[in-house]
Amino acid sequence: GMAYAELAGMPPEAAFLAAPIGLLLYAIFGSSRQLVLAVSSAVAVMSASIVSGFAVQGSAEFVTITSALAILVGVVAIIFGLLRLGLIARFFSESIMTGFIFGLAIVIVMKQMPKIFGIEAIDGNFWQRLIDLVQNLSETHVLTLFVGISSLLIMLLVERYLERVPAALIALFYGILISVIFGLDAKGVHVVGEIPRSFPIPAWPSISFRQWLLLIPGAIGITLVAFAEAIGPARDFASKYKYSIDENQELVGLGSANFGAGLFQGFSIGSSLSKSAANDAAGAKTQMSSIVAAGITLLVGLFLTWLFAPLPEATLAAIVIVAISGMFKVPEMRRLYRLNRPEFWLAAITFIGVLTLHEALVALLLGVVLALGV
Repeated sequence: GMAYAELAGMPPEAAFLAAPIGLLLYAIFGSSRQLVLAVSSAVAVMSASIVSGFAVQGSAEFVTITSALAILVGVVAIIFGLLRLGLIARFFSESIMTGFIFGLAIVIVMKQMPKIFGIEAIDGNFWQRLIDLVQNLSETHVLTLFVGISSLLIMLLVERYLERVPAALIALFYGILISVIFGLDAKGVHVVGEIPRSFPIPAWPSISFRQWLLLIPGAIGITLVAFAEAIGPARDFASKYKYSIDENQELVGLGSANFGAGLFQGFSIGSSLSKSAANDAAGAKTQMSSIVAAGITLLVGLFLTWLFAPLPEATLAAIVIVAISGMFKVPEMRRLYRLNRPEFWLAAITFIGVLTLHEALVALLLGVVLALGV
């Protein structure tokens, strides 16, 4: 979450402002039992790109406009839900969402790889990031790579042999412990560093009426991407556990969470593939897990931020990679290839589009247009 706050151009502590209220409000108004709605890399990047047209990143104005954008995303999503426009989800066929989710999962993993190797990351699509990673492998920081690989191995072993033990939590403690014992920060391993304590206080963003109007197109774009990100996993979980979800209610849940995140000076949020996968793997059956997570996140933000200072970023990256691996849709792609070639190619084109195009929304719209054509 702290990494995604930085992706949104916000200070790391903004995650502790946006996540708790987002988790709580989605738990109240959403309809999925396993989906986690907190912070999203795609939404965070979109937020930063939109707000950068209005203010300089790092300025107080940037923070204010980012909060205003989140509020506006909330208003747009709630209006869509109340007008029963959840039917737009019908345009996101199962094959399109398979390719979209698979592509997003691969992109998120690629974004974590520079942290594993201790290499500076660049901005760009999947292919640009992959080429840059390969070209700079000679700059790998060996100690950082050891921390990242060992964290991955620990989680894989725990998940295989100790199914009831939370592997990510074990890796978290492992990373902090070895960092403190061996002084990894002084040896060139990037760590999270000091995070200021913050108490969420609601405040209405002070921006002009003209700025509110200019933010509307961006808010609509973020709403569509966030909804597309949410509806796919929500359907997956509903199918897996034999219950139904309400698409319009999902829009209201998404909107409520964003409105709250913006009101508490956070940033635009969406469903998290990695957190939802981890939530499901941990055995969550209802949104009570999100309510508990909201309370604990708030307490951590108030009293325990000092604990994360020595945590290696490579360990955080390893946690994300293992959690997101459950969203790799290889079996589903194979099934589509065997049973329905046109649907397979829709999924494949959407998948490649997510990897290739800088904006996830454009890749999703490409899939929708092709599906309508078919």
